[in-house]
Amino acid sequence: MATKEYIAKYRQLKLLYERELDKQIADITWYRVVATLKQHFSFEVQAVDAQKIVRAFAGLKRRYGSFTGRGEGFNERWQAFRHFYELDTHYDGRQFLEILADYLKINLDDVPRSTRYYWFERAGLSLSAMEGHHSKDLALVAFVAAKWAINKRSQPVKSATIEVLTLAKPSRKLQVASRKCTHD
Repeated sequence: MATKEYIAKYRQLKLLYERELDKQIADITWYRVVATLKQHFSFEVQAVDAQKIVRAFAGLKRRYGSFTGRGEGFNERWQAFRHFYELDTHYDGRQFLEILADYLKINLDDVPRSTRYYWFERAGLSLSAMEGHHSKDLALVAFVAAKWAINKRSQPVKSATIEVLTLAKPSRKLQVASRKCTHD
């Protein structure tokens, strides 16, 4: 059973989260947020750094939107985030993209320029070859890019060769129509 101190701190943290997001949330939503924080941040409601973690997570949620901790590929995306967040270095835009592509096992030439800019924009950063960013700031870029990489890997390979097209069966309507023509 929860103590009065725990319940008071739990509610205080919910209010802080709502203030950071600038909107109210349902109790069940807050319960899920706390579960996500516990799973990925070793979060404890009564810990000294609880407010700092809630504020940081709300900032990520506000900047990124669907930073929920659930959904397809979240763990892989979270790993990319943590990898760059735990580094303590600076990268210029081009250097970071090359390191990120290597980390995600993607070919940077396959990534449209607009997509690269989108990754940085979602993280509230600008993509510039000259401007450097700290790896902690680039961690969110890695999180966004990992989603693209996951989606790219899961796309089926499409083939438009003539052999494939000739092997395709005609539709039922086409078969009926062709029979009518031959019987007339």
